[in-house]
Amino acid sequence: MNNSANLPKNSLHVSPSLWQEFRHVMLQNRTNNNDEVIGFLFCKRHQLGKDKVRYVPQSWIVPTSDCYERQSASGLVIKQEFHLYLLEKYLQPGDLDVVHIHTHAGESTPCFSCVDDRYESEYARFLSSRFQQKPRLISGVFDESLQKSQFRIWYKKGTGFERVRFSDSWFELPESTSIMRKNDEMFNRQKVFGETFQARLGQLTVTLIGCGGIGSVFAEQLGRLGVKKWVLVDPDRLERSNLNRMVGATEKMVDWRWHKVEYVKQLIKQIYRTGSCVKAIPTSVENGLVESEIAASDLIVVATDNHYSRQIAQELSLKYMRPLICLGTHIEVKPNGTPRMYCRVTVPPLGGGWCLMCGNIINLQRAALESAAVEIENMAAQAGYLSGINDPAVFWLNSICASTGVGIIQGMVGGFLNVDAGLDWIYEFPECKWHKTNTDYLVTPDCYFCNSEYRDSEVA
Repeated sequence: MNNSANLPKNSLHVSPSLWQEFRHVMLQNRTNNNDEVIGFLFCKRHQLGKDKVRYVPQSWIVPTSDCYERQSASGLVIKQEFHLYLLEKYLQPGDLDVVHIHTHAGESTPCFSCVDDRYESEYARFLSSRFQQKPRLISGVFDESLQKSQFRIWYKKGTGFERVRFSDSWFELPESTSIMRKNDEMFNRQKVFGETFQARLGQLTVTLIGCGGIGSVFAEQLGRLGVKKWVLVDPDRLERSNLNRMVGATEKMVDWRWHKVEYVKQLIKQIYRTGSCVKAIPTSVENGLVESEIAASDLIVVATDNHYSRQIAQELSLKYMRPLICLGTHIEVKPNGTPRMYCRVTVPPLGGGWCLMCGNIINLQRAALESAAVEIENMAAQAGYLSGINDPAVFWLNSICASTGVGIIQGMVGGFLNVDAGLDWIYEFPECKWHKTNTDYLVTPDCYFCNSEYRDSEVA
Protein backbone atom coordinates (compact mmCIF):
# COMPACT_ATOMS: atom_id res chain seq x y z
CA MET A 1 0.00 0.00 0.00
CA ASN A 2 1.32 3.45 -0.91
CA ASN A 3 1.29 5.73 2.14
CA SER A 4 2.28 8.95 0.33
CA ALA A 5 -0.87 10.66 1.60
CA ASN A 6 0.55 10.41 5.14
CA LEU A 7 3.91 11.96 4.28
CA PRO A 8 5.04 15.12 6.09
CA LYS A 9 4.16 18.29 4.21
CA ASN A 10 7.66 19.69 4.86
CA SER A 11 10.72 18.16 3.22
CA LEU A 12 14.47 18.82 3.29
CA HIS A 13 16.25 17.84 0.08
CA VAL A 14 20.06 17.79 0.12
CA SER A 15 22.02 16.82 -2.99
CA PRO A 16 24.10 13.63 -2.66
CA SER A 17 27.40 15.44 -3.25
CA LEU A 18 26.64 18.16 -0.69
CA TRP A 19 25.52 15.63 1.91
CA GLN A 20 28.60 13.47 1.42
CA GLU A 21 30.87 16.47 1.98
CA PHE A 22 28.83 17.77 4.93
CA ARG A 23 28.72 14.34 6.59
CA HIS A 24 32.46 13.81 6.07
CA VAL A 25 33.29 17.14 7.73
CA MET A 26 30.87 16.44 10.60
CA LEU A 27 32.57 13.11 11.31
CA GLN A 28 36.02 14.71 11.19
CA ASN A 29 35.17 17.46 13.68
CA ARG A 30 35.03 15.46 16.88
CA THR A 31 37.80 14.76 19.36
CA ASN A 32 36.52 11.28 20.28
CA ASN A 33 34.55 8.92 18.04
CA ASN A 34 31.32 9.18 20.01
CA ASP A 35 31.45 12.90 20.79
CA GLU A 36 28.35 14.80 19.78
CA VAL A 37 28.87 17.17 16.87
CA ILE A 38 26.79 19.93 15.32
CA GLY A 39 26.36 21.42 11.84
CA PHE A 40 24.15 24.00 10.15
CA LEU A 41 22.43 24.16 6.78
CA PHE A 42 20.98 27.48 5.62
CA CYS A 43 18.11 26.77 3.28
CA LYS A 44 15.88 28.42 0.71
CA ARG A 45 12.19 27.75 1.22
CA HIS A 46 10.06 26.75 -1.79
CA GLN A 47 6.29 26.74 -1.43
CA LEU A 48 5.19 23.95 -3.78
CA GLY A 49 1.50 24.01 -2.91
CA LYS A 50 -0.92 24.91 -0.19
CA ASP A 51 0.38 22.15 2.09
CA LYS A 52 3.77 21.31 0.61
CA VAL A 53 7.07 23.07 1.35
CA ARG A 54 10.57 22.04 0.31
CA TYR A 55 13.78 23.35 1.92
CA VAL A 56 16.94 23.36 -0.22
CA PRO A 57 20.41 24.15 1.25
CA GLN A 58 22.23 27.18 -0.12
CA SER A 59 25.11 27.20 2.39
CA TRP A 60 26.42 25.03 5.19
CA ILE A 61 28.88 25.28 8.04
CA VAL A 62 30.38 22.81 10.50
CA PRO A 63 32.04 24.36 13.60
CA THR A 64 35.48 23.07 14.59
CA SER A 65 36.32 22.02 18.13
CA ASP A 66 37.51 25.49 19.16
CA CYS A 67 34.00 26.84 18.51
CA TYR A 68 32.59 24.81 21.42
CA GLU A 69 32.51 25.66 25.09
CA ARG A 70 31.96 21.96 25.75
CA GLN A 71 31.88 18.87 23.50
CA SER A 72 31.44 15.30 24.72
CA ALA A 73 29.34 12.17 24.21
CA SER A 74 26.73 13.48 26.63
CA GLY A 75 26.17 16.87 25.02
CA LEU A 76 27.71 20.03 23.60
CA VAL A 77 27.54 23.80 23.94
CA ILE A 78 28.61 26.15 21.16
CA LYS A 79 30.25 29.48 21.99
CA GLN A 80 27.67 32.25 22.01
CA GLU A 81 29.75 34.81 20.11
CA PHE A 82 30.40 32.35 17.29
CA HIS A 83 26.76 31.34 17.15
CA LEU A 84 25.62 34.97 16.88
CA TYR A 85 28.20 35.65 14.16
CA LEU A 86 26.90 32.66 12.24
CA LEU A 87 23.27 33.70 12.40
CA GLU A 88 24.01 37.33 11.55
CA LYS A 89 26.04 36.31 8.50
CA TYR A 90 23.55 33.88 6.99
CA LEU A 91 20.17 35.07 8.28
CA GLN A 92 20.51 38.84 8.08
CA PRO A 93 19.75 38.87 4.30
CA GLY A 94 16.35 37.58 5.35
CA ASP A 95 15.52 34.81 2.88
CA LEU A 96 17.05 31.69 4.47
CA ASP A 97 15.92 29.27 7.17
CA VAL A 98 18.09 27.30 9.61
CA VAL A 99 18.62 23.55 9.75
CA HIS A 100 20.33 22.60 13.02
CA ILE A 101 21.82 19.08 12.92
CA HIS A 102 23.45 17.27 15.82
CA THR A 103 24.40 13.72 16.72
CA HIS A 104 23.71 11.42 19.67
CA ALA A 105 26.05 8.67 20.81
CA GLY A 106 25.29 5.14 19.62
CA GLU A 107 24.27 3.47 16.37
CA SER A 108 20.53 3.00 16.99
CA THR A 109 17.85 5.25 15.50
CA PRO A 110 18.11 8.43 17.59
CA CYS A 111 15.30 10.21 19.40
CA PHE A 112 15.11 13.83 20.43
CA SER A 113 15.83 14.17 24.15
CA CYS A 114 14.00 16.37 26.65
CA VAL A 115 17.08 18.62 26.60
CA ASP A 116 16.72 18.88 22.79
CA ASP A 117 13.04 19.75 23.20
CA ARG A 118 13.70 22.57 25.67
CA TYR A 119 16.70 24.02 23.83
CA GLU A 120 15.12 23.91 20.37
CA SER A 121 11.85 25.42 21.59
CA GLU A 122 13.78 28.38 22.99
CA TYR A 123 15.91 28.54 19.82
CA ALA A 124 12.83 28.72 17.57
CA ARG A 125 11.42 31.60 19.65
CA PHE A 126 14.77 33.39 19.58
CA LEU A 127 15.01 33.21 15.78
CA SER A 128 11.48 34.50 15.38
CA SER A 129 12.06 37.46 17.70
CA ARG A 130 15.62 38.33 16.64
CA PHE A 131 15.19 38.48 12.84
CA GLN A 132 12.56 40.48 10.99
CA GLN A 133 11.82 37.72 8.45
CA LYS A 134 11.21 35.21 11.27
CA PRO A 135 13.28 32.30 9.90
CA ARG A 136 12.05 28.80 10.69
CA LEU A 137 14.05 26.25 12.64
CA ILE A 138 14.39 22.70 11.34
CA SER A 139 16.23 20.37 13.70
CA GLY A 140 17.74 17.00 12.89
CA VAL A 141 19.24 14.35 15.14
CA PHE A 142 21.50 11.56 13.84
CA ASP A 143 23.25 8.56 15.32
CA GLU A 144 26.99 8.97 15.79
CA SER A 145 27.82 7.70 12.27
CA LEU A 146 25.22 10.02 10.66
CA GLN A 147 23.28 7.19 9.03
CA LYS A 148 19.93 7.19 10.89
CA SER A 149 17.96 10.33 11.58
CA GLN A 150 14.81 12.17 12.52
CA PHE A 151 13.87 15.71 11.48
CA ARG A 152 11.25 18.19 12.64
CA ILE A 153 10.32 21.83 12.02
CA TRP A 154 9.34 24.06 14.93
CA TYR A 155 6.49 26.52 15.03
CA LYS A 156 7.76 30.09 15.22
CA LYS A 157 6.65 30.50 18.84
CA GLY A 158 8.32 27.24 19.85
CA THR A 159 5.07 25.70 21.05
CA GLY A 160 5.27 22.57 18.93
CA PHE A 161 6.65 21.00 15.78
CA GLU A 162 5.85 18.89 12.71
CA ARG A 163 7.78 16.06 11.10
CA VAL A 164 10.12 16.77 8.17
CA ARG A 165 11.02 14.24 5.49
CA PHE A 166 14.77 14.17 4.77
CA SER A 167 16.21 13.11 1.39
CA ASP A 168 19.85 12.99 0.27
CA SER A 169 19.29 11.26 -3.09
CA TRP A 170 18.61 12.51 -6.62
CA PHE A 171 14.90 11.80 -6.41
CA GLU A 172 12.88 13.03 -3.47
CA LEU A 173 10.64 9.97 -3.40
CA PRO A 174 9.15 8.25 -0.33
CA GLU A 175 10.03 4.69 0.53
CA SER A 176 7.33 2.60 -1.09
CA THR A 177 5.65 -0.50 0.25
CA SER A 178 3.65 -0.97 -2.94
CA ILE A 179 3.14 -4.49 -4.22
CA MET A 180 2.58 -5.08 -7.92
CA ARG A 181 -1.12 -5.39 -8.59
CA LYS A 182 -2.74 -7.68 -11.09
CA ASN A 183 -3.26 -4.84 -13.55
CA ASP A 184 0.51 -4.22 -13.49
CA GLU A 185 1.15 -7.50 -15.30
CA MET A 186 2.54 -5.45 -18.19
CA PHE A 187 5.70 -5.11 -16.07
CA ASN A 188 6.13 -8.84 -15.42
CA ARG A 189 9.27 -8.97 -17.54
CA GLN A 190 10.78 -6.11 -15.53
CA LYS A 191 10.43 -7.92 -12.19
CA VAL A 192 14.14 -8.73 -12.36
CA PHE A 193 14.77 -5.09 -11.36
CA GLY A 194 12.66 -5.41 -8.21
CA GLU A 195 9.26 -4.19 -7.03
CA THR A 196 10.79 -1.16 -5.33
CA PHE A 197 12.24 -0.01 -8.65
CA GLN A 198 8.87 -0.36 -10.38
CA ALA A 199 7.06 1.41 -7.55
CA ARG A 200 9.51 4.33 -7.65
CA LEU A 201 8.96 4.75 -11.37
CA GLY A 202 5.24 4.89 -10.70
CA GLN A 203 5.79 7.68 -8.14
CA LEU A 204 8.04 9.74 -10.39
CA THR A 205 6.67 12.98 -11.88
CA VAL A 206 8.54 13.99 -15.05
CA THR A 207 8.35 17.42 -16.67
CA LEU A 208 9.16 17.04 -20.37
CA ILE A 209 10.08 20.28 -22.15
CA GLY A 210 9.90 19.69 -25.89
CA CYS A 211 7.48 17.12 -27.33
CA GLY A 212 8.87 16.86 -30.83
CA GLY A 213 11.00 14.23 -32.55
CA ILE A 214 13.13 13.31 -29.52
CA GLY A 215 10.70 14.17 -26.73
CA SER A 216 7.81 12.11 -28.11
CA VAL A 217 9.97 8.98 -28.52
CA PHE A 218 11.40 9.51 -25.04
CA ALA A 219 7.94 9.91 -23.46
CA GLU A 220 6.60 6.70 -24.98
CA GLN A 221 9.66 4.68 -23.97
CA LEU A 222 9.79 5.99 -20.41
CA GLY A 223 6.03 5.57 -20.17
CA ARG A 224 6.33 1.92 -21.14
CA LEU A 225 9.07 1.51 -18.52
CA GLY A 226 6.57 2.59 -15.85
CA VAL A 227 6.38 6.38 -15.51
CA LYS A 228 2.72 7.44 -15.31
CA LYS A 229 2.86 11.05 -14.08
CA TRP A 230 3.81 13.71 -16.61
CA VAL A 231 3.88 17.43 -17.24
CA LEU A 232 4.26 18.13 -20.97
CA VAL A 233 5.46 21.55 -22.14
CA ASP A 234 5.65 22.68 -25.78
CA PRO A 235 3.95 25.62 -27.55
CA ASP A 236 4.19 24.12 -31.05
CA ARG A 237 1.59 22.36 -33.17
CA LEU A 238 2.16 19.32 -35.36
CA GLU A 239 3.43 19.99 -38.88
CA ARG A 240 3.90 17.70 -41.85
CA SER A 241 7.67 17.92 -41.43
CA ASN A 242 7.21 16.14 -38.06
CA LEU A 243 5.60 13.02 -39.51
CA ASN A 244 8.91 11.37 -40.45
CA ARG A 245 9.91 10.97 -36.80
CA MET A 246 6.82 11.06 -34.56
CA VAL A 247 5.26 7.62 -34.23
CA GLY A 248 1.48 7.60 -34.53
CA ALA A 249 1.24 11.20 -35.75
CA THR A 250 -1.05 11.49 -38.77
CA GLU A 251 -2.00 13.91 -41.52
CA LYS A 252 -5.37 14.38 -39.82
CA MET A 253 -3.66 15.54 -36.63
CA VAL A 254 -1.74 18.07 -38.71
CA ASP A 255 -4.95 19.21 -40.45
CA TRP A 256 -6.70 19.54 -37.09
CA ARG A 257 -3.69 21.53 -35.77
CA TRP A 258 -3.03 19.35 -32.76
CA HIS A 259 -0.59 20.68 -30.21
CA LYS A 260 2.40 18.41 -29.77
CA VAL A 261 1.65 18.11 -26.05
CA GLU A 262 -1.79 16.66 -26.86
CA TYR A 263 -0.22 14.17 -29.27
CA VAL A 264 2.26 12.97 -26.60
CA LYS A 265 -0.50 12.88 -23.99
CA GLN A 266 -2.41 10.51 -26.27
CA LEU A 267 0.68 8.27 -26.58
CA ILE A 268 0.84 7.92 -22.80
CA LYS A 269 -2.92 7.44 -22.39
CA GLN A 270 -2.77 4.61 -24.95
CA ILE A 271 -0.30 2.83 -22.65
CA TYR A 272 -2.39 3.35 -19.49
CA ARG A 273 -6.16 3.24 -19.75
CA THR A 274 -6.28 4.13 -16.04
CA GLY A 275 -3.84 5.29 -13.40
CA SER A 276 -1.90 7.89 -15.36
CA CYS A 277 -1.84 11.65 -14.78
CA VAL A 278 -0.76 13.81 -17.71
CA LYS A 279 -0.83 17.62 -17.76
CA ALA A 280 -0.48 19.04 -21.27
CA ILE A 281 0.64 22.69 -21.24
CA PRO A 282 0.86 24.19 -24.76
CA THR A 283 3.14 27.06 -23.85
CA SER A 284 6.84 27.91 -23.63
CA VAL A 285 9.06 27.10 -20.68
CA GLU A 286 9.30 30.80 -19.72
CA ASN A 287 5.64 30.79 -18.66
CA GLY A 288 5.16 31.16 -14.90
CA LEU A 289 2.75 28.22 -14.82
CA VAL A 290 5.53 25.97 -16.08
CA GLU A 291 7.88 27.14 -13.33
CA SER A 292 5.47 26.07 -10.60
CA GLU A 293 5.04 22.64 -12.24
CA ILE A 294 8.82 22.19 -12.51
CA ALA A 295 9.27 23.13 -8.85
CA ALA A 296 6.87 20.35 -7.83
CA SER A 297 8.17 17.67 -10.22
CA ASP A 298 10.87 15.06 -9.59
CA LEU A 299 12.77 15.29 -12.88
CA ILE A 300 13.15 17.76 -15.76
CA VAL A 301 13.88 16.48 -19.25
CA VAL A 302 14.59 19.06 -21.96
CA ALA A 303 14.47 17.87 -25.57
CA THR A 304 14.08 21.13 -27.48
CA ASP A 305 15.94 22.27 -30.59
CA ASN A 306 16.94 25.70 -29.28
CA HIS A 307 19.43 26.99 -26.74
CA TYR A 308 17.25 29.48 -24.88
CA SER A 309 14.71 26.93 -23.65
CA ARG A 310 17.55 24.72 -22.42
CA GLN A 311 19.06 27.65 -20.56
CA ILE A 312 15.73 28.35 -18.84
CA ALA A 313 15.36 24.66 -17.96
CA GLN A 314 18.85 24.62 -16.43
CA GLU A 315 18.20 27.79 -14.43
CA LEU A 316 14.97 26.34 -13.02
CA SER A 317 16.73 23.07 -12.25
CA LEU A 318 19.31 24.95 -10.20
CA LYS A 319 16.75 27.20 -8.51
CA TYR A 320 14.57 24.33 -7.29
CA MET A 321 17.31 21.65 -7.21
CA ARG A 322 15.49 19.33 -9.60
CA PRO A 323 17.46 16.74 -11.60
CA LEU A 324 17.86 17.69 -15.27
CA ILE A 325 18.50 15.56 -18.36
CA CYS A 326 19.25 17.27 -21.67
CA LEU A 327 18.70 15.36 -24.94
CA GLY A 328 19.82 16.55 -28.37
CA THR A 329 21.06 15.52 -31.82
CA HIS A 330 23.13 17.16 -34.54
CA ILE A 331 23.61 16.30 -38.21
CA GLU A 332 26.09 17.91 -40.56
CA VAL A 333 27.21 17.02 -44.07
CA LYS A 334 30.82 17.38 -45.16
CA PRO A 335 31.70 19.02 -48.51
CA ASN A 336 32.20 15.55 -50.02
CA GLY A 337 28.61 14.65 -49.13
CA THR A 338 29.41 12.38 -46.16
CA PRO A 339 27.04 12.93 -43.24
CA ARG A 340 28.24 13.13 -39.65
CA MET A 341 25.60 12.41 -37.02
CA TYR A 342 25.70 12.89 -33.27
CA CYS A 343 23.43 12.55 -30.31
CA ARG A 344 24.19 13.88 -26.86
CA VAL A 345 22.78 13.08 -23.42
CA THR A 346 23.83 15.35 -20.56
CA VAL A 347 23.02 15.16 -16.84
CA PRO A 348 24.51 18.10 -14.87
CA PRO A 349 25.29 17.35 -11.20
CA LEU A 350 22.44 18.04 -8.80
CA GLY A 351 22.87 21.35 -6.95
CA GLY A 352 25.71 22.81 -9.04
CA GLY A 353 29.35 22.11 -9.86
CA TRP A 354 28.88 22.51 -13.59
CA CYS A 355 25.87 23.14 -15.79
CA LEU A 356 24.77 23.31 -19.41
CA MET A 357 26.06 26.87 -19.66
CA CYS A 358 29.56 26.60 -18.16
CA GLY A 359 29.97 23.13 -19.68
CA ASN A 360 29.39 24.67 -23.13
CA ILE A 361 26.57 22.25 -23.86
CA ILE A 362 24.53 25.26 -24.94
CA ASN A 363 25.63 28.49 -26.58
CA LEU A 364 24.66 31.57 -24.58
CA GLN A 365 24.99 33.84 -27.62
CA ARG A 366 22.51 31.69 -29.51
CA ALA A 367 20.25 31.61 -26.46
CA ALA A 368 20.29 35.42 -26.26
CA LEU A 369 19.43 35.76 -29.95
CA GLU A 370 16.62 33.20 -29.67
CA SER A 371 15.10 35.15 -26.79
CA ALA A 372 15.35 38.49 -28.58
CA ALA A 373 12.47 40.37 -30.15
CA VAL A 374 11.52 39.36 -33.69
CA GLU A 375 13.07 42.51 -35.17
CA ILE A 376 16.43 41.82 -33.52
CA GLU A 377 16.28 38.16 -34.52
CA ASN A 378 15.69 39.17 -38.16
CA MET A 379 18.67 41.53 -38.05
CA ALA A 380 20.83 38.75 -36.60
CA ALA A 381 19.71 36.35 -39.32
CA GLN A 382 20.58 38.88 -42.02
CA ALA A 383 24.02 39.27 -40.46
CA GLY A 384 24.51 35.50 -40.61
CA TYR A 385 24.18 34.72 -36.89
CA LEU A 386 21.08 32.51 -37.24
CA SER A 387 20.04 29.98 -39.81
CA GLY A 388 16.50 30.20 -41.11
CA ILE A 389 16.22 26.43 -41.65
CA ASN A 390 15.50 23.97 -38.87
CA ASP A 391 18.26 21.51 -38.06
CA PRO A 392 18.18 18.18 -39.96
CA ALA A 393 16.63 15.28 -38.06
CA VAL A 394 16.00 11.56 -38.58
CA PHE A 395 13.92 9.18 -36.51
CA TRP A 396 16.55 6.52 -35.81
CA LEU A 397 19.06 9.02 -34.39
CA ASN A 398 16.35 10.59 -32.23
CA SER A 399 15.52 7.09 -31.00
CA ILE A 400 19.11 6.38 -29.93
CA CYS A 401 19.17 9.65 -28.01
CA ALA A 402 15.78 9.07 -26.37
CA SER A 403 16.52 5.42 -25.52
CA THR A 404 19.82 6.35 -23.90
CA GLY A 405 18.06 8.99 -21.81
CA VAL A 406 15.53 6.39 -20.65
CA GLY A 407 18.32 3.95 -19.81
CA ILE A 408 20.10 6.58 -17.73
CA ILE A 409 16.91 7.27 -15.78
CA GLN A 410 16.50 3.56 -15.16
CA GLY A 411 20.06 3.48 -13.81
CA MET A 412 19.44 6.51 -11.58
CA VAL A 413 16.16 5.18 -10.17
CA GLY A 414 17.52 1.63 -9.86
CA GLY A 415 20.68 2.84 -8.15
CA PHE A 416 23.16 1.11 -10.47
CA LEU A 417 24.36 4.25 -12.31
CA ASN A 418 26.21 6.87 -10.28
CA VAL A 419 25.73 10.33 -11.77
CA ASP A 420 26.68 12.41 -8.71
CA ALA A 421 29.49 14.10 -10.68
CA GLY A 422 27.21 14.56 -13.68
CA LEU A 423 27.28 12.80 -17.03
CA ASP A 424 27.89 13.83 -20.64
CA TRP A 425 27.74 11.13 -23.32
CA ILE A 426 28.08 11.73 -27.08
CA TYR A 427 27.26 9.16 -29.76
CA GLU A 428 29.00 9.50 -33.15
CA PHE A 429 27.87 7.92 -36.42
CA PRO A 430 28.96 6.33 -38.79
CA GLU A 431 31.80 5.38 -36.42
CA CYS A 432 29.22 3.99 -33.95
CA LYS A 433 31.26 5.26 -31.01
CA TRP A 434 30.20 6.58 -27.63
CA HIS A 435 32.38 9.29 -26.10
CA LYS A 436 32.12 9.86 -22.35
CA THR A 437 33.26 13.32 -21.31
CA ASN A 438 35.52 13.53 -18.27
CA THR A 439 33.26 15.74 -16.16
CA ASP A 440 36.21 16.91 -14.03
CA TYR A 441 37.02 19.25 -16.91
CA LEU A 442 33.49 20.71 -16.86
CA VAL A 443 33.62 21.90 -13.24
CA THR A 444 33.64 25.72 -13.19
CA PRO A 445 33.94 27.19 -9.66
CA ASP A 446 33.16 30.76 -10.80
CA CYS A 447 30.16 29.98 -13.03
CA TYR A 448 27.54 32.73 -12.74
CA PHE A 449 24.70 30.22 -13.00
CA CYS A 450 25.62 27.17 -10.93
CA ASN A 451 28.07 28.51 -8.35
CA SER A 452 26.39 31.58 -6.90
CA GLU A 453 27.44 33.36 -3.73
CA TYR A 454 24.97 31.34 -1.64
CA ARG A 455 26.17 27.94 -2.82
CA ASP A 456 29.10 27.87 -0.42
CA SER A 457 30.42 25.87 2.48
CA GLU A 458 32.52 26.67 5.49
CA VAL A 459 34.39 24.90 8.24
CA ALA A 460 34.77 27.40 11.07
